[in-house]
Amino acid sequence: MKNNVTPFESRLSAALEKPTAGKLLLAAVSGGADSIAMLAGLAALRGEAGFKLHCVHVEHGIRPADESRGDAGAVEALCERLDVPCRVISVPPGKIAAYAAKGGTGIEAAARLFRLKALAKEARRFKADWILTAHTRDDLLETLFMRILRGSGPAGLRAMPRVKGRRLRPLLDLTRREVLDYLEEKGLPYRTDSTNSDIRYLRNRIRLELIPVLDDFFPSWRTSLLALAETQALTADFLSDEARTRLKWEEEAGLSEAGISLKLREKDFFNSPPILREEAVFNGADMLLAINKNGKPCHVPKRASLRRAVEGGSAEDLGPVRLERKDGFVVLKPAPKGRTERGFSLLIKEAGLYTLKGKVSGLGKDLLINAGSSAPPAGTAGFSAGKTTGFPALFPVVFRNYMKGDSIFKGGRERRFCDILDLRRVDKLPRSVYTRVITASDKEGPVAFIAIGEDLTVISREEQETDCTFFGVSLKNTHEGTDAKRSER
Repeated sequence: MKNNVTPFESRLSAALEKPTAGKLLLAAVSGGADSIAMLAGLAALRGEAGFKLHCVHVEHGIRPADESRGDAGAVEALCERLDVPCRVISVPPGKIAAYAAKGGTGIEAAARLFRLKALAKEARRFKADWILTAHTRDDLLETLFMRILRGSGPAGLRAMPRVKGRRLRPLLDLTRREVLDYLEEKGLPYRTDSTNSDIRYLRNRIRLELIPVLDDFFPSWRTSLLALAETQALTADFLSDEARTRLKWEEEAGLSEAGISLKLREKDFFNSPPILREEAVFNGADMLLAINKNGKPCHVPKRASLRRAVEGGSAEDLGPVRLERKDGFVVLKPAPKGRTERGFSLLIKEAGLYTLKGKVSGLGKDLLINAGSSAPPAGTAGFSAGKTTGFPALFPVVFRNYMKGDSIFKGGRERRFCDILDLRRVDKLPRSVYTRVITASDKEGPVAFIAIGEDLTVISREEQETDCTFFGVSLKNTHEGTDAKRSER
């Protein structure tokens, strides 16, 4: 390397897959600090390293047109300055949002799916050897926190890989601070996404609120978290290999409407430890998606749902797949078209009117939440004189999926929702009525259960604090809502 190569460029070079001579590298550049630094560093290295460099910018059509177009223009201008061929791919406005609403996933997850498809298409068109994305060490740590908070298993808690297929993350050992120092050294401008300060997104809450606290009170947390990721990677590999060895799926004879199914002996499945049953289902789901060529969905079965399924139930829908017991076998088949598993959470930190969309929550009906009201909104369905549908709680309150283990203090003891239902003698009601449940939690834990059937049922805990805020809820038809969260295995 030449003497004028900066430390940033030297580490970037070391992270590239060797040899690089004659290779075509396709850089995904958003216009933000990380990707601009990566592009500039690659441009500085390409002459001596001998690789060719192309740039792709994906305009998602999510943010205001002037901001989105400004990002594209800034990337094009830098590419012209650096003499790098550039292509801008524009997704029609509203397309990603419509896809997210239809599939029950979040906007960010849908945008990522569109972006990866666009990059893969461009890589094929240019016959690129590598697709480079600008994830840094900070992105890796933030992602780990997101997966911890969502209850991921060992595979989800492993560190983001540097290489995955043809995708390469050459900045993964560099921090955001090192990126900014390099940009300042080179005098390079970059764009800032306006949504980066919006704490409705989990990643931003982690970056802006949680990490500063950890830096103050636990300064070595980064080293500890990376050590956890390394351990979980080893655990995930062991469990996956062990499950493949002990629990081997076989193709079931015949082709159903949904596609080919897999089976294994029920006795072998339920005689194995629960964690191996879970891994076997994940392995089987991957096999099904490959066999039936359905394409990988932008979410995977949640551990909480999967754990219920492997405990011995007769059948369970797990998002892209369905697990059943039949004739002495455990059968795994593609989920019927249009049926998906949804995970969601809605964080409410201040008074206002909020809507949880039925398509997002998977509960079929939209839920109107009036936070901070001392009385229900006038004329709102679901409220009646003398009887308010709602509960008291302390800000902040999270509305999320009901999970096994959720309980509230009722009738002198801790009770789960199913316990309360049994006391009310509604166990003979259709399954769909009493399993479509939301848990509302404040800082003290679960504060209320909200069941959505033909009517709305709200059961709150007995504690009544004097400084509580009232949360009124009702059913409402609307097209507004919040984003579902992507689950990691």
